[in-house]
Amino acid sequence: MGADMTRVVVSPNDGRAFAHWRPDAPADAERQLQHLAPKRRALVGDCQLRRQILEGCIKGLRSARSELVALVVREVGKKPGEADAEIDYAISFLDHCRALLDNIAFEQTIAPGRLVTDVGLGGAFLICPFNDPVAGLTRKIAPAIAAGCPVIVKPSSLAMLCARAMFRAFRQAGVGNEVQLLATGDPELVGRVLRHDEVDIVSFTGSTAVGRELAAACAAGGKKAVTELGGNCPFAVFSDADVDRAVRDLLDRKLKAAGQACSSVNRVFVEEGIYPAFRERLLECVAAVTAGPSDLGGDLGPVRTREAADALVDVALRVREDGERLLTPEPHKVGDNSPFVFPLTVVESDRDSFFDRYETFGPLLSIRPFSRREDLLARLSCERHALAAYFYTGAPDALQPHLGEIRFGSIGINSTAVQGAEVPTGGFRDAGIGREGGIWGMREFLTTVNCRLGA
Repeated sequence: MGADMTRVVVSPNDGRAFAHWRPDAPADAERQLQHLAPKRRALVGDCQLRRQILEGCIKGLRSARSELVALVVREVGKKPGEADAEIDYAISFLDHCRALLDNIAFEQTIAPGRLVTDVGLGGAFLICPFNDPVAGLTRKIAPAIAAGCPVIVKPSSLAMLCARAMFRAFRQAGVGNEVQLLATGDPELVGRVLRHDEVDIVSFTGSTAVGRELAAACAAGGKKAVTELGGNCPFAVFSDADVDRAVRDLLDRKLKAAGQACSSVNRVFVEEGIYPAFRERLLECVAAVTAGPSDLGGDLGPVRTREAADALVDVALRVREDGERLLTPEPHKVGDNSPFVFPLTVVESDRDSFFDRYETFGPLLSIRPFSRREDLLARLSCERHALAAYFYTGAPDALQPHLGEIRFGSIGINSTAVQGAEVPTGGFRDAGIGREGGIWGMREFLTTVNCRLGA
């Protein structure tokens, strides 16, 4: 960063700088904050305006699709197919919330003389991660606008080019200052916005540590916090499962976004009877995985930063020193002007593993056998980062009665496709507070006004 505070953007595909962006100044943030009160008043009770904003966002994303796909590949390192699919995923949140506006009664007469109105909480500050640089923004923008909340969006500094292109497309499609972009990586400025009187709700996706700090700051200021935090997601394979299907789905989920997703698989538990066969089949498939720059094809793209790739190497070597076994070749640190690629690495763990306390957030995977299903379910029910869990079994009906006991926010049985615009995403304990997606995500931005009508 130079004296002018310009931020240099380095592509994970080759380790080279290719662009830059200039952060917003405190005066820019103050101007954005001044828009919140008038835009809040404009959105109250005006579902047609909310619908027009959502439709404008959809129009903007569709018109800028090619530019956004190219930026997601170059700036974040997603594979072209993943980047293209992300635009559809981003649009799905906007489209679903537009449909909700046609199906929700915001005013209800619950008894004679008793009127209850659902209204937006107020100004929303939306803090987003880099790993879904387009959809990660719309999954927060859409429910907030549908609820009647004007928003200030703070994207990750690691995905700022994507965000700025997205907001240019919004403006060209006629979207106004109900949706604003704050380009900053300055914690002090973030804190100033969070504490502002016109910010009534903060929605954050990111690490558990930062999420706790933000939630505490919100509590001190009497503001609502919705947080989607870390997930240490297990993948359990029972002895009656289809091994080939389980391995295929496991790798498909792990390879997406190079494992940089809160709902990615971190730990695999395999029932003892099929563990040798599963282990052999998994390692065969892992050996066939090709890794490299996402713009050159292959199965696995790079992680976002050199520091992230090197940290994964440190973890793999640490757990080996602690007695866990590397089942794949030893990974190495990234060289200068090289892609930030960390190869898919599999570690065989014992009962108590470092991976039980650490979210890898990358293509690093722990596997181990288990003997009793009851013990495994009891163990998983105590998980602190209980975001998503996956189970593969030949008897899914036998598992369904235990879903509430497992206490994970999303559970996949013979499937890893647990997320979507129409369903809630979130977790228990250290995985966060509140939900995103569906009517549940919209409700986070709503509150009620109770009116007694006298005779």
